Amino acid sequence: MKRFLKHIIKLLVVPVSLYAIFYGLNQSGISDFIESSKEFKILFNPKYKQTIIDLKLNQEKKDISIIGTSRTAGFENDMFSNESFYNYSMVVNSVIDIKNLIIELKLNKGDTVVVGLDQWNFNESSPVRLSNDFKNNKLNIPYYFMEKKKIINSHFLIGENSIENFSGFRNDGSFFYGKRHIVDEQELKDYNFIDTYSRIRDGNRRFEYGSKVDLKQIKVLQELLVYAQNNEITLIGFFPPFAPSVNSMMNNPKYNYSYIDNSSKLITTLFDNYGFTFKDLTKIDLYDDSFYLDGFHCNRNVYYYIIQTLGVSVNSDFENEFKISNQEKITLNNYFSDKTLK
Repeated sequence: MKRFLKHIIKLLVVPVSLYAIFYGLNQSGISDFIESSKEFKILFNPKYKQTIIDLKLNQEKKDISIIGTSRTAGFENDMFSNESFYNYSMVVNSVIDIKNLIIELKLNKGDTVVVGLDQWNFNESSPVRLSNDFKNNKLNIPYYFMEKKKIINSHFLIGENSIENFSGFRNDGSFFYGKRHIVDEQELKDYNFIDTYSRIRDGNRRFEYGSKVDLKQIKVLQELLVYAQNNEITLIGFFPPFAPSVNSMMNNPKYNYSYIDNSSKLITTLFDNYGFTFKDLTKIDLYDDSFYLDGFHCNRNVYYYIIQTLGVSVNSDFENEFKISNQEKITLNNYFSDKTLK
């Protein structure tokens, strides 16, 4: 028996040792990333979603936190008067994810959380509402160690997508779409919203039809509000907007999306009962389709408007240029014109 155990131990020595080395390098890499973000302009668009979670959760806690899916990814630090800001977008998918993340962040008195609640998370017919994707890297798999990295001038690019498309999460956690801003619009997947329209016609991929509200998700949301109230957190919620033509199509009687209005009423009442603010911004009439990156992701002009509408103090000097700033356009053109950089 002893000989057998010794044999097993010998077999495990090499893989365990290698794992320990990779884990150590991974943790060291994440620490270096945090330090590098003080010196370089970061863009991380990793191959592994867990890398996003690992990198974002290692950030220093800020006074203002943005939490939501990719539909909240456009909130930038410069939009706010308070510079203590971080965007945790794309770490979560469901209401339970949002609740778990806020608890994980250990937010407390004086902290402000702006939460984007995707409409489909309250649709009893939508499978995404049941996702529970947010979790720590409990097995400590060295995802960050496995990502490609490149330092170019003042930029630190992390992940193949970042290097190829000059896209990814900035230092403040907001997402920069990079190359897509300078390519012919006809090359984009959702050009003229054809992909979004297809989702609506087929009633799939987050655009499932439905009239019933999943009351279990409302219950989870209530638990979150209780937690925020008990910890004196200022919680502000909203439904992100759809492009005007998408809203128009969804309002066609042959497509049933009545769960949106039904859930909006329940959520508004719930937030009011706990002394918090919720705004249903599904429809924003001030901006036409050109202010949307696709059928359900708006541009920076609309994001800035949302912050104002939610009553959060904004930076009045924010250069609210269309889609991206002139400096960002120059950086993109320089990057893709200089083949030695890629």
